[in-house]
Amino acid sequence: MPVTGSGAPADTDTRLSWQAVPFRAEGGSGPVTWGQLHMWHPMLRYGAAFATLSLRQVVALPAPGVEVGECLDAIRELVETHQALRTRFADRSGTGDVRQDVAAEGTHLVEVYETGEHASDGAVAAVAERRGRKLAAEPFRHSHEWPVRFGLVCRGRRVRAVAVVCSHVAFDAWAADLVGGALRRLIAGEPAPPGGIWQPLDQAAHERSERGRREDARAMRHWRARLAEVPDTAPRPADDPPAAPPIQQWWLTSNALAAASVAVAERTRTSTSAVLLTLAATALSAIRGQRTVPLKLIAGNRLTDRQQRLATSAAQDALLVFERADVGLDEAVREVYRRSTSGYMRGAYDPRSLAALTDELNGERRHPLDLTGYFNDARLAHAWALPPGPAAPSSRGPTFVRGYERNDMGFCLVLAQQGPDCQVSLLADTTRLPADRIPVLLSGLESLLCEAAHHDLPLHEVPSTLGLPPP
Repeated sequence: MPVTGSGAPADTDTRLSWQAVPFRAEGGSGPVTWGQLHMWHPMLRYGAAFATLSLRQVVALPAPGVEVGECLDAIRELVETHQALRTRFADRSGTGDVRQDVAAEGTHLVEVYETGEHASDGAVAAVAERRGRKLAAEPFRHSHEWPVRFGLVCRGRRVRAVAVVCSHVAFDAWAADLVGGALRRLIAGEPAPPGGIWQPLDQAAHERSERGRREDARAMRHWRARLAEVPDTAPRPADDPPAAPPIQQWWLTSNALAAASVAVAERTRTSTSAVLLTLAATALSAIRGQRTVPLKLIAGNRLTDRQQRLATSAAQDALLVFERADVGLDEAVREVYRRSTSGYMRGAYDPRSLAALTDELNGERRHPLDLTGYFNDARLAHAWALPPGPAAPSSRGPTFVRGYERNDMGFCLVLAQQGPDCQVSLLADTTRLPADRIPVLLSGLESLLCEAAHHDLPLHEVPSTLGLPPP
């Protein structure tokens, strides 16, 4: 078993120790991938606040758990297998030429926390969540720190849970889930899935190949054509002053909302994602007072087998330009499904290409393009996992999650699955959507969808149902 690591972070808790896990594998260096670069710039803008975007998970292990040494061996093999777990990132020239340096050898320091042999399963789970939050509290220092942190939670000197915290520069939600699943299999001694591993350096080389440049050019043609559809008009004036904090996020947990979106999706032969996206776009159109609005869609870019085996950030922004027409909700959903599918297929590109394009287009407009509206289907399966039985409406109503002093997003609807709970969240700039309207909009989504599950609705009725001003 590796010995306690020297130079470990200071902590006076005697139940806490650190173990050094040395590794050795093939290294290399090269440019970052498009997905990594996509998150690099927000990391620079947000500073220490970027730590709130780190990806946390807990890998729970069945009783009686495993020996600490076995778990550390599994972490070593995991790190040696996936390049991103042993990569540092830096812009040493200061020119924006960010590089990824994959270490051939090095050491991970792994936190080990002992709860005591009499701790209950619930206590172990609670400690694992707390240790995960503590590991995620500090921002990653990407130039000289590995972009993942591990914490073992033990009961009676046997590991019962592993907290894993991943940097959002090096990993997206898919990649973090892939890492967690791989660690679980290694600890259990299960074989790896068939097929080779597509590494970040492989992906970066592909993106800079002739084929990659063609993909980038096709994506930019799509963005140029769609953004040309956005009228050069001013939005509705902002409210002043903003709430405190000025940008707020609320959640709604509602299996009834989820089940109703399934009914609409089945009737329209589309998807639950397209149903909620249509309502999000209609809401944004009403908030801005504009019939045509662009929305950025978080595109996972996991379309091929090798992309699905890539353990690093691949997610970027896709584009939907929504035009609020005088049609029913069903027809609007079908059109959004068609257009968003096209957008998702063009969601991988060099972020510098998109920055240059938007700069060019804004130079030709009186009113700059407002690209602060977002939609994120964060469900890994892009479908609801509804528990058996009747789908219950929200028991608590909308709940405040957090506030931000600044954010690249002025509007973002997120779909998420938390165990058996189906959740929708809304983040909004309160100068555009007053703070007291955010929970009203979420509650309106639930009631509107529960009605739309039974029959089509006129699209022009949507804003008032959501508590928004008339378009």
